[in-house]
Amino acid sequence: MRAESSDIKAAVAAMQASDFDTARTIAEEIVTTGDPDAHYLLGHLYAQGLSVEKDMTHAVTHYVKAASGGQPNAQFALGELAYTGDGAVKDWERAAGWYNLAAAKGHMLSKVRLGYMYAEGQSVPQDLTRAALLFEEAAEAGVPAAQYHLALLYLDGEGKPRDFRTAARWFEAAAEQGDVDSMYNLALILESGRLGEADLEGTVRWMEKAAEGGVLPATVSMGLLHFNGRGVPQSNIQAVNWFKRAAEGGSAEGMFLYAVGLAEGVTGKRNIKEALRWADRSVKASQGEPPEILEERTALRAQLQRLAARPAPQRASAPPRDLTPPKPLPQRRAPAPMSEPQPVAKAPIKPPAPKPAAQPPLTVAESDGQRPRGRGLR
Repeated sequence: MRAESSDIKAAVAAMQASDFDTARTIAEEIVTTGDPDAHYLLGHLYAQGLSVEKDMTHAVTHYVKAASGGQPNAQFALGELAYTGDGAVKDWERAAGWYNLAAAKGHMLSKVRLGYMYAEGQSVPQDLTRAALLFEEAAEAGVPAAQYHLALLYLDGEGKPRDFRTAARWFEAAAEQGDVDSMYNLALILESGRLGEADLEGTVRWMEKAAEGGVLPATVSMGLLHFNGRGVPQSNIQAVNWFKRAAEGGSAEGMFLYAVGLAEGVTGKRNIKEALRWADRSVKASQGEPPEILEERTALRAQLQRLAARPAPQRASAPPRDLTPPKPLPQRRAPAPMSEPQPVAKAPIKPPAPKPAAQPPLTVAESDGQRPRGRGLR
């Protein structure tokens, strides 16, 4: 027997008001009826440690009961646990099964996750056409992660015909919702001139937003735009400030360009010692980069080492005015745990769509607490 919809609505309202104690009290009363929404809500509280001590065993127990009753948010939550291995045994095949059940009910984040799995061939046959369809369904519903990934497929001509204008449109849709990677990729397209004449005003606007959002390649690009006077007044001071920000954020390219700026003294007095420190850090951070990039950065460090050993300072070679960063076309982000939807009251749920091969309930990992985490899909 399901609880009255007004009861679960009261629990959801308390949850949304951050009154977790009241939400838990109501849900614990409702859950005795076997209500899937109440089980999902309690699972969410235990998984997040809200009003109760965090307990993944209890969380999974409630999620499984809710998912078995057709609750799509619980099915998605179980998929996330199985996908990331965060508090549970990592199992992509089981994750795909849970995502499929939730996606069949229109759960958009599950469609995004499935789209990524089909794009990468994770426990399912790689199928870019299927991935594109899933991303498109979620993108049309306004999910920024789906819009980002759909844009990449149009950009690369995978699963969709190559179309830079459509790629830019989807990047912009995601960027407008705050997706910083889409902001950066949109800026690259606008600067490239693939839509016609380069839109430097748009480039600077979106590149700066991406940089402020923490995208390190965008931070480097802002420095280069200022250095080359593209879309902004030429300014060595602004360029070096952006390079410094990127360097301090961990960008090997930012470290290299900041070292050049310090060695040249483009903002005032030269500082060979500090330049050498950043050049050395750049080389160490560039391991695994293409050989030509590592060679360039190693050569700068060697030049600065020679200069540092001389009593009279010599000038290091400055980057040419038309210096542009190596900007590879964007790549699919590896997924990170998505934000779990808040419980929502809904009409009685029909039995789930035909299930994939039968799977045992998700097993909570008995670990030392060191759990691998994914990253990127937002």
